[in-house]
Amino acid sequence: MRAATTVGLLLAGLAACSAPAPAPGADAPAVSPLKQYAPAKRVAMPELSGETVDGGRVSIEGLRGKVVVVNAWASWCGPCRAEAPGLSRVHKELYGRGLRVVGVNADTSLADARAFEKEAKLAYPSLHDPKGRQLLRLPKGMVNLTAYPFTLVVDPEGRIAAARIGAIGEKELKRVVAPLLP
Repeated sequence: MRAATTVGLLLAGLAACSAPAPAPGADAPAVSPLKQYAPAKRVAMPELSGETVDGGRVSIEGLRGKVVVVNAWASWCGPCRAEAPGLSRVHKELYGRGLRVVGVNADTSLADARAFEKEAKLAYPSLHDPKGRQLLRLPKGMVNLTAYPFTLVVDPEGRIAAARIGAIGEKELKRVVAPLLP
């Protein structure tokens, strides 16, 4: 029974990564609609922290006061690969206004994750979380932990303001974070 469950979860995760890649600069196709939460309905973002793919350290709690985009990805996921350059551009463009993008990488191979970061020229750090321990801290039902990519937007008070299962395009991400920035 465990093998069947594992295979089912793997297939569900791969299905989420099977959407066609967006054209450069276009909004990416979504697996689910973007969910935005009114301030009174927002829940606290749990602490995600640890070693990054490039050997540094990052902590979501340490970014309190900033708008944080948390993006779960894997190097083998086509939509993840397609959205990464846009996430880097948004990170660089809005960094001075207080936006930070933090990835959470699911690759079991650190070498694969590093190769992808180098190839994609990611401008933001990514936690290396091959066993999903960091992601298990997320509120139940917020996202599908087996569907990559997914993105959470955290307001400056440390609360989840938006969630998307599937790739997110630059335009949509900017539209979501703009009201949260100073």
